[in-house]
Amino acid sequence: MKTIAAILAATGALTLAAGAADAKTLIMALDRAGTLYNASGSGVAKVASQHSGHRVIVRAFGGPDSYFGALNDGKYDFSTVSSSTAWFNYHGKNSAKKEYKNVRIIRSGSGALRLGFVVYDDSPIKKISDLKGMRVASDFGGHSVIGPMVAASLAVGNLTWKDVRAVPVTGALDSPRALGAERTDASWASLGMPAVREIHAKRKVRYLSFGADPATLKSIQDATFPGVRMSKLPPLKHLGLPTPTHLLTYDSYVITHKDQDPKIIRAVLEGLWKGTEEIRKAHFSLRGFTQKSAASDLPMIPHHPEAIAFYKEKGIWTDEIAKADAMLK
Repeated sequence: MKTIAAILAATGALTLAAGAADAKTLIMALDRAGTLYNASGSGVAKVASQHSGHRVIVRAFGGPDSYFGALNDGKYDFSTVSSSTAWFNYHGKNSAKKEYKNVRIIRSGSGALRLGFVVYDDSPIKKISDLKGMRVASDFGGHSVIGPMVAASLAVGNLTWKDVRAVPVTGALDSPRALGAERTDASWASLGMPAVREIHAKRKVRYLSFGADPATLKSIQDATFPGVRMSKLPPLKHLGLPTPTHLLTYDSYVITHKDQDPKIIRAVLEGLWKGTEEIRKAHFSLRGFTQKSAASDLPMIPHHPEAIAFYKEKGIWTDEIAKADAMLK
């Protein structure tokens, strides 16, 4: 009996050792600390580490422009980005002027990002057209996708950059910080962004509404990318929405490169699927990462084949999604 027990113990130890040997350390490339996508991506990495059998560590950069090429080339394993960042880089509309065609979706989430101009609540600026002659954050450093979105949003108020006083900032995080330092009268920011919350705690802020006119959304889509959506939000005074407000939104993706090991993708997807509720609780911007929305119905870049196979098994890969995805190939 002692011999059998010893054999079983040794077998168990070998199994654990083999499992440990198979575990890999994977890199999740993310935006800089303090940004929404650093916070949400860190939440995804934590859940993946807990449930995939692999260790997913976060590496922060000055913005997607700093790491997207390396991710495309397989030097990093994953990233969590907006669909706009994915689309602009896939089509070469970035600071490098290069098309990064190797990136692929493995998991999607809806409504993670709500965007617009933020001003102080006591500001005389009540609508986008009121920005004429005002100081507005511009350039955005390592976030080349933000500039076109802001320009299209200014156009909603029949404005161009020539009609406002552009104030260059170094990235998404520095945009609201410029408002907090009173270097701008209006800055571009995501709802619930930690930097905006800090400002709001000292002096109330308010987001400008885009309004409900479908023509507004269509004009922004035509000027930027087809994945933009409009989100009507109820009053959320603690976030800077004193009244119902329309803000821009688009999906968020967990992405990888096309040559990533399918076994690793499968393990990460299993882990994220199992930990869906943990993801949704990790950060408010991840609430849209439901199992139902795991495969994007409006993909801006293709899904990875292993993700397609996984979602077919889970029963959420529909003909509609397949048709939309096939158009990107």
